[in-house]
Amino acid sequence: MIDNIFSPTFGNRPQQIVGREKEIADYIEGLKANPGHPNRATFFIGQRGMGKTALLLELADRAKEFGFISVRVTASERMLDEIIEGIQLAGLRLREKKGKAVKSVSAGAYGFSFGLTFTDDIQNNYGFRTKLTLLCEALAKRGKGILLLVDEIRTNTPEMRELATTYQHLVGDGTNIAFAMAGLPNAISNVLNDDILTFLNRAQKVRLGALPLNDISVYFMDVFRGIGAAADPKVLDSAVVATKGYPYLLQLIGYNIIKQLGNTDTITSSIAELAVINSKRALEQDIFIPCLRTLSNEDKRFLEAMAKDPVVSRVADLKERLNVTGSHIQTYKERLIEAGVVDSPGRGLLEFSVPYLGAYLRGEV
Repeated sequence: MIDNIFSPTFGNRPQQIVGREKEIADYIEGLKANPGHPNRATFFIGQRGMGKTALLLELADRAKEFGFISVRVTASERMLDEIIEGIQLAGLRLREKKGKAVKSVSAGAYGFSFGLTFTDDIQNNYGFRTKLTLLCEALAKRGKGILLLVDEIRTNTPEMRELATTYQHLVGDGTNIAFAMAGLPNAISNVLNDDILTFLNRAQKVRLGALPLNDISVYFMDVFRGIGAAADPKVLDSAVVATKGYPYLLQLIGYNIIKQLGNTDTITSSIAELAVINSKRALEQDIFIPCLRTLSNEDKRFLEAMAKDPVVSRVADLKERLNVTGSHIQTYKERLIEAGVVDSPGRGLLEFSVPYLGAYLRGEV
């Protein structure tokens, strides 16, 4: 029951995506439109735990309704080969489902020996662009488009450049193709700042922020009611507030509440409180340590200075606290905002964008 409802594990897809209806609808709008629609090329940007992978999986599922074959890969040295292999496998499944070969891609078709398997000539002598073009053309004859989903973008690589330039080429030819890529803020920034890939700046950039607490509240009430667990609204409200709108915490707290239920069917305040405590502890290994590992010692010193404030830090106070110049503060402010670790809620103000990171640095978690 726990595994089927909440999925507090990275890379898993929860039972339901909460609070991302607009992001999903905007992307689907692009798939329903003609090739080249701006929403068909989108970067989803967010810190760890913001639900990027779950969103890609949801888009893959929704895209089927509009005639798209989806291929999801993790950014790596092999991702171009994995994209080709994934499309071929999806085509094989399509063939098995229909009980016949993909139309116009049977034995002897140009470039293919059978189905979506390339001839030896194509396989051995041509690169990614030619192979992807042939696959797009073959599937288009069956009324299918291709949706490429690339997760965990890390930095500029030859593979990223090849994928991006091939996509641009195919879009220019009116090919029915789309992509959605997800990654941490600084990794996406590196890709967009590549001199060769400047055209990617025209892609949509969606920053995944905190979920509306009201959406989480409705979801919790529906889930717990559905499993026959009663709870005082104030008890659930405390659990909802504790999530701080963070998708991963939503999953952790929900999971731990059910885990603590045992044989009882009532969510007591003690059950909810213990679930929140255990969930916060899980953030250390899953979120805080990986997040801090990527930062410099000076970045961490800046964050430790921020952590002395309970909620929001004033830039003027940080300047005095660190005994540095205004330009120094500005440099590290921009670095940490770009890394997705802090936000600026107002002029001259900074706050942590990763829930409970300040408390962790203060030794309170």
